[in-house]
Amino acid sequence: MEWRTRWHITIRWDRADNSPAGVTVIGRVVDSPAQLRHLVQRARADPHVVAFPHRQTRELVGDEPTHCRSGHSYAGGSATRPARDWWTCSCGGHLVLRCLCGDVLADPPVGPGCDVRES
Repeated sequence: MEWRTRWHITIRWDRADNSPAGVTVIGRVVDSPAQLRHLVQRARADPHVVAFPHRQTRELVGDEPTHCRSGHSYAGGSATRPARDWWTCSCGGHLVLRCLCGDVLADPPVGPGCDVRES
C-alpha cells in the first residue's frame, strides 16, 4: 500500500438547468494538480457556477499484504488472522499486522522520514 494525494472538488450551479448533468451539485475526485486545475478553470469560466470548494486529502491505496514475512497466510479464520493495529505518523500512518508467528509488518513500510508513534 502507499499514500497518495488526491483532491476532492464540489461544483455548485445556480440551477440544475444550467448544469451539464442536470443537477445543482457535482462532486469529483482527481489524482493530479493538472486535473484539479482543469476543473477549476472550467468552473471559473461557467457564469452559472456559484462555488467550487476543493480540498486536498491523502488516501491509502493498494492491496493489503496477504502473507507475513515468514510466508504465513493472513487469510482464514480467527486462528490465522493477524492482529491489526495502527501506528500514527506524520506520513499519514501505518497499518500494522501482527502474525501469530511473531512477525510484525507495517504497511506502508516505515521510512526515514517517518516519526512513528505506536498506538
